[in-house]
Amino acid sequence: MAIGSERFVTFFRLLGFVGIENEDKNEVLNQIRSKISSYGLIVIDRSVINGIEKEIDELSMKVEPPILVLDPPYRVFETAASVESEVKKVMKVF
Repeated sequence: MAIGSERFVTFFRLLGFVGIENEDKNEVLNQIRSKISSYGLIVIDRSVINGIEKEIDELSMKVEPPILVLDPPYRVFETAASVESEVKKVMKVF
């Protein structure tokens, strides 16, 4: 399951994840608590957990499915001079 901003969740939906678009930190925490046992992995958009990092860390230590807090994967391409050059670097094609 992926939780976060629309762009973050859309990216993970393309990879086959169930997604919940939510940027309210209290709602994100509630969603995690209520859905934790239903999924094998939970990824959370780092930008939506400001102020609840401690709670996320505590939950992460208490539950079985891993909880990963990630920077949005598409940020690599936002800072690249061009998407084409970044893809070539990733694929080691020069």
